[in-house]
Amino acid sequence: MRTNKITIDWIVPEKIKSFQSVSSFKLTRIINSNSSAEYQKFFKSVGLNFSLINQVHSNQVYVIHKNIHNLVGDSIITFKPNVVVAIRTADCIPILLTDKSGSFVAAIHCGWRGLSEGIIQNTINKINSKDFVAWIGPGISMKNFETDRDVYDAFMKKNNHLTRHFRYKNNKFNVDLLGITRDLLHKSGVYEVYGNSLTQDYCTYRDHDFLFSHRFNQTPFRLISLAWIKP
Repeated sequence: MRTNKITIDWIVPEKIKSFQSVSSFKLTRIINSNSSAEYQKFFKSVGLNFSLINQVHSNQVYVIHKNIHNLVGDSIITFKPNVVVAIRTADCIPILLTDKSGSFVAAIHCGWRGLSEGIIQNTINKINSKDFVAWIGPGISMKNFETDRDVYDAFMKKNNHLTRHFRYKNNKFNVDLLGITRDLLHKSGVYEVYGNSLTQDYCTYRDHDFLFSHRFNQTPFRLISLAWIKP
């Protein structure tokens, strides 16, 4: 085991708080009576209770003003203090986003479908800022993310310049989701980016001893990436 903690190493105002879980918290994709105790343990460790968005690999973005239940989408933004934005992953790429003044926080769930359909740009379009700061969390590496041609075709149709992040071999494609994420952040005007593949090195599949990887073992558990503004 390399570590039992991931530090979010972005440079942001003191009032911006954030947290990245590892496998010490066994958080399931769906909250039910069997998992609620583990979530309560997690809420206690963070110091805040909050709601979780129901993720569906879409390009749907919400701006919220309070912790709210039953949202369905893959990106969540708030400008309000003590409102937590959070997303869960187990190979997809998590992004936390704010700006140099700490005027907002956002959490984006980036699977290949959401990336190809514009989840990052849709998020940026809802925020009036120019000094963005992003942190990319733990996700699967290109070496360990093998797909069929449908993934390549999805990007070829919508963002063909991103097909440079694909490697073809033996009728399969290896996909660099981290590279695609970096490119789309930059294209959307986010130039100050920290975290995975830049200032840190994590692969959920390779590092399954302390992270969760659905591709490695079909785990029901998820990592959680979250941020909030402290009053």
